[in-house]
Amino acid sequence: MAVIDLFNTYTSLVVEPAELPLFVKKKLNVFIVRTDLVHPLISGNKWYKLKYNLLAAHEGSVSRVISFGGAYSNHIHALAWASKQLGIACTGVMRGEEVVNPMLLDAQSWGMKLHFVDRANYRKRHDPQWLGALQREVGGGVIIPEGGSNALAIRGVAELMNDISITLPNLDYLLCACGTGGTLAGLISGAPNELKLEGYPVLKGANFLYGDIQQLLQAANVDAHCSWSLDLDAHYGGYGKINTEHKAHWLALEEQFKMLFDPVYTSKLVRRFLEKVEQDAYPIGSTVALVHTGGLQGRRSVL
Repeated sequence: MAVIDLFNTYTSLVVEPAELPLFVKKKLNVFIVRTDLVHPLISGNKWYKLKYNLLAAHEGSVSRVISFGGAYSNHIHALAWASKQLGIACTGVMRGEEVVNPMLLDAQSWGMKLHFVDRANYRKRHDPQWLGALQREVGGGVIIPEGGSNALAIRGVAELMNDISITLPNLDYLLCACGTGGTLAGLISGAPNELKLEGYPVLKGANFLYGDIQQLLQAANVDAHCSWSLDLDAHYGGYGKINTEHKAHWLALEEQFKMLFDPVYTSKLVRRFLEKVEQDAYPIGSTVALVHTGGLQGRRSVL
């Protein structure tokens, strides 16, 4: 597959109204930004975050890319498939003990080499000396950070923000789930001044993301011109924690919205948003959009 076909030919962005009785009662105009429909295998926001990372690798004739993630990483899954299409070798450095699940079996079937490291070593993934040793061990290559979050990802997600602004020119609030913060940073970089951006970390104790997002913006040489904040109460137990209570909420939300959500990100975003709507967190008449960041293949490991 030619690189231009992979990243320049795709389904136009779909934005759908969400018409729940609660939103009518609270006099809110709510929309879902369906990035889960942009591409069937480069899931949701990963399409935007990987676009310029993989274009740069392809144009630089890079033979291998190396990236990081947990056993259920949507980023690892999307990177494996996209790398195969571009003929680039790919290594996934995986956090924790070796496991087998549908997402990792997919990645391996697409040619990704999995390299498991213990959690203590995984925490060294920003250490240049450790990274140098890692590159020598796995056969060299260009490193793409965990989640694909870097200056090149910011550039790609800024294009998503532009598409959203064109589709919803009177948007007041834009909400997005957060892992590494790259998607939120990209949205911030391209957001109009009057927009209020809310990030919903799915990690417990994610106050550190304020600093990480600022660093990503600085690395991309862009400034925030809109107001943005993090809601630290959307983790519901912690990253990747899908307890019985949240599973029930997640599946009930799918019935309400008549669409599928992933268990880790968008389901927690939507759950927390509904709680805030009940608490009158948004002024009457506000137009609010939630970004559906895809990751639906992760459902297989939970259901």
